[in-house]
Amino acid sequence: MAGNQQATQVIDHLFRNEFGKAVAYLTGKFGPSHLSAAEDAVQDALMKAMQSWPFGTIPDNPTAWIIRVANNKLIDQLRRQQKVYYATQLPETPEAPPIISDDLFKDEMVKMMFACCNPAMSTEHQLILTLKILGGLSIREIASSLLKKEETIAKAYTRAKKKFKEENPTLEIPTSGEIQNRLVVVLKVLYLLFNEGYKCTEGDQLIRKELCEEAMRLNHILLDKPETNNEWTRAHMALMHYHVARFAARTDESGEAISLELQDRSKWDAQHIELGNRYLNTIPEGYHNEYFIQAAISGIHVNARSYEQTNWAGILTLYNHLYSLKPNPLIALYRIIPVAMTHGPEVALSELSKLENEPLLKHNHLLSATRAELYCQLADWPKAKTALHEAIQKAENDKEKAFLNRKLVSIPGN
Repeated sequence: MAGNQQATQVIDHLFRNEFGKAVAYLTGKFGPSHLSAAEDAVQDALMKAMQSWPFGTIPDNPTAWIIRVANNKLIDQLRRQQKVYYATQLPETPEAPPIISDDLFKDEMVKMMFACCNPAMSTEHQLILTLKILGGLSIREIASSLLKKEETIAKAYTRAKKKFKEENPTLEIPTSGEIQNRLVVVLKVLYLLFNEGYKCTEGDQLIRKELCEEAMRLNHILLDKPETNNEWTRAHMALMHYHVARFAARTDESGEAISLELQDRSKWDAQHIELGNRYLNTIPEGYHNEYFIQAAISGIHVNARSYEQTNWAGILTLYNHLYSLKPNPLIALYRIIPVAMTHGPEVALSELSKLENEPLLKHNHLLSATRAELYCQLADWPKAKTALHEAIQKAENDKEKAFLNRKLVSIPGN
């Protein structure tokens, strides 16, 4: 049983962390027109691993095993379709895995990221393609991240792959003239990938560390390249380090959520905070950079001695800058608590009322949860209870529901 569990954990890790590597490698080897076939071959290899590893021995180099099996399956498939007449099959023996260096993987992943973020495709198609192939997200997870229906994303993914094949992009790092335009989308993909891990929209986990680690790994690859090491990638790295710093304090031993004001700050990771500070300090002026502003907000939080001693006025100023840069209803919602902490809950409720009819927030539990928090600050318990009931109904993550239920039970009179 222990062996089965270990094998399952290895396969799950491979799917999340190595799937994109394997697809990028095979797509680079056989050409972008064979993206779908490469994806299918890697999935088949993972299925084969799932069927055989729990009842045998896990290979010493699982990634090489997956690539070898997928490579050989892809060759067989293309030969049957008469699309290749000669290609080298990789040896079947585990003693002779393919020689693939980390540097080659990094190169292939960067090339694949920029190939998926081809401006000939719509921005939505670029995001979906990259999140699915390189991020390892399911269609359902992508739908949650983009606030779309699952069926809509499934159809869009099929169209995105078709468009990718038609464009037949060159798997190379773009020229300096193109690279910045594509980097905007690449970073948005990594941002969404990290966010899905940092606060899962669905399921029974609040945090999925493997998604956050994958986003950070891909961002590190960008930082390793002079062409993509700039203030945007460094600011994004700072933001992720600040968020990761609080992981150990965000949940209790049973995995239940702990709100920011109640977190044990001694559990915050000083090394991640320092790394975040270092990356942010390399950017002298970043108010035109959304990742810089978000990182600066997180930096104020993690460097504050306590919740009460947090520079809420500074955070509100930064949110105002961010909203002027990106007038998004979610950003407007996130600034409500800083408004309350700076100007009082009555002013914040007035601001919140302006967001009630925003379509993007209609089904988002955070709007009702924020309203509940403001009524709690005013000790208006009946209205706080009503708002919490609404938030619980809308929340899709089981841990979020549990957190809101605990808050509801704690209200005086319950």
